Amino acid sequence: MKKEELLKLLRNPAKYHKEEKRAHNKEEAAAEKAFAVHKVQDKLLLGVGIGVVGLVAVTLLVMMSAKNRAENLTAALDPEQIKGLSVAETEFNPNVGVTYIQVQEGQDRNVAVSNLGSTLPIISRFNYRSFTPKNYEIIGAAPWALTTNFSSNLADPELMRYLLSNDTMIKAFLAREDVAPLLEDPQLLLAFTNDRVAMEEFFDSDTVKSVLANEKMLRSVAGSRFMSYLLISKAVKYFRDRPEEAAAVIAANPYLRELQQNPNVRIAVQENPYLKKIAPILLGAAGSAQQPGKKEVSPTAAKRNKKK
Repeated sequence: MKKEELLKLLRNPAKYHKEEKRAHNKEEAAAEKAFAVHKVQDKLLLGVGIGVVGLVAVTLLVMMSAKNRAENLTAALDPEQIKGLSVAETEFNPNVGVTYIQVQEGQDRNVAVSNLGSTLPIISRFNYRSFTPKNYEIIGAAPWALTTNFSSNLADPELMRYLLSNDTMIKAFLAREDVAPLLEDPQLLLAFTNDRVAMEEFFDSDTVKSVLANEKMLRSVAGSRFMSYLLISKAVKYFRDRPEEAAAVIAANPYLRELQQNPNVRIAVQENPYLKKIAPILLGAAGSAQQPGKKEVSPTAAKRNKKK
C-alpha cells in the first residue's frame, strides 16, 4: 500500500473504506458496461451473419425455382409432350355407355354461358396440364367455346387434337340442346343443312375458314376422337349407310359443294376410317357437280362479287 493511502487509512478508516468501495463499484460498473457492449456487438454480428446466410439461401431458392419453372415451361411447350396422346383408334366405337338425350321440340337451343361459369377456358401449351374436368365441360357445353379455342390455336393442330380427344369435352358437346337432336334424327340434320342462315353463320366464320385452309389442322380434326363420336351418331350413321342420299344432300347445298371441292377436305375424307370406303361417292369427281359450260359460283365468291 502506498504511503498516502496508508495515512488516509490511519486518519479516517471509515472514510477510506467507503471511498475504496465506491471506486471498486465504479470499476465493476465499467467492466459490466464493457461486457454488455461486447455482448450487443456479438449479437449484431450474429444477426448480420444469419441475415447474409438467409439472403444467400433465398437467392439460391429463387434461382432454383426459376430454373425449375423454365424447365417445366420448356417441357410444356415440347410438341413431343402432346404428340401421340390423342391418336384416334382405327375402329374407335364409343357407343358403349353413351346415352342419347331426347329433347322435345320447342326447347331453347341456346345454352347460357353464365350457367356454366363466368370465364371461358382457352387451352394452350402453357396451361393444358392444369385443365380440370370442369374446364373441358365448359368448352364442350358453351356456344362457340370450341370455335373460340380453335381461333386461339390455329397454328397448333396437335394441341387441338389433344383437346378433341377429351371425353368430358366431347360428351358435354354432344349433350348440348342445339346438338343432341341433330345427331339423333336424320331428318333434323337434313333440315339443318337446308337452313341457309345457319350454314352462312358457320361457313362465313373466319375461324372455320382458317381451319378449312389448314391441311394439318383439318386432318387433326378429321382423325380426332371428337369426329369419331359425330360419325357414329345415329343421324350421321344413317347417311353413312346411304352414301347416295348423302351425296344428294351435298349436291343440293352450295356450301357443302364448295366444301366437297376443298383439297384438304378431300384428303381428310379419304383418310378417315369411317368415310374412306364411301369417299368416292361422297366426293365424286372434282367439279362434277357443275353443269357443262356453266361455272358454279361458290357462296364465298358470290359475296365477294356482290361487294365489288
